Amino acid sequence: MEATAADSSGRDRYRSHLAGEGEKHTVWRHGAPPSYDAVNALFEAERTQEWPAGSLEEVVQNAIKTWEMELSHKARLSDFKSVSPGKFSLSVNGGRPRTGEETLAMGSYNALLDGPLLPSAGAYDASAETFQSSHDLFRAAFPRGFAWEVLKVYSGPPVIAFKFRHWGHKEGPYKGHAATGDKVEFHGVAVLKVDEQLRAEDVEVYYDPGELLGGLLRGPKVVATSEEDSGEVVALAERLSEAAAVSASGAVPPPQACPFLNPGKPQ
Repeated sequence: MEATAADSSGRDRYRSHLAGEGEKHTVWRHGAPPSYDAVNALFEAERTQEWPAGSLEEVVQNAIKTWEMELSHKARLSDFKSVSPGKFSLSVNGGRPRTGEETLAMGSYNALLDGPLLPSAGAYDASAETFQSSHDLFRAAFPRGFAWEVLKVYSGPPVIAFKFRHWGHKEGPYKGHAATGDKVEFHGVAVLKVDEQLRAEDVEVYYDPGELLGGLLRGPKVVATSEEDSGEVVALAERLSEAAAVSASGAVPPPQACPFLNPGKPQ
């Protein structure tokens, strides 16, 4: 049986800078360091890769998990140990790079899902969500957590390119859509520039939001106002799922096949 992911000191096997003297003055969003026991259990049960200790893949995987933990749970950028002071930026799908302070203010979900097409599709509106509401939304949808793993590393530091997988089980509601119990996952690639201490200076992430949101919208509305509304919900979920399937195949869809590529068409 695999050992638990947290040791008796409160440290985490996959994340640094959660405990110890270095965190004595850290300001935590919820008053104390978080526990990752649930999502660690999901990760260990369903990961597709188990990297050797000390391998480049393990180092990259744990570095990103640490960065996500700090972004989600530390209230001040000055308490981050995983980013290079004053140099960090994050861009998603070729969008405008955001500074560390901007990313911390909006939160990881809003940063990853901020775009002009998602609100018009009824899938996600980053401008309408706060840091807290966005995290509450995904915690409700994925009660066991939203696990993340490195699938492949293409290059080592100082410019690290890698492929990743992000997944969870939709065992709670999402924006009024009922729980389905289905596994929801998406894949992506990222380019991470680091300094000599392996602290992140620049992160570029590329992925298809349709892979994630198609799964989240698949459940029926908990309360539908009419049969017409229910039909529109199902149709939207189907279009998002089709977009994800097309993206995974590498084919280029006609505009009508993907709502994200045809924003002018009424949904």
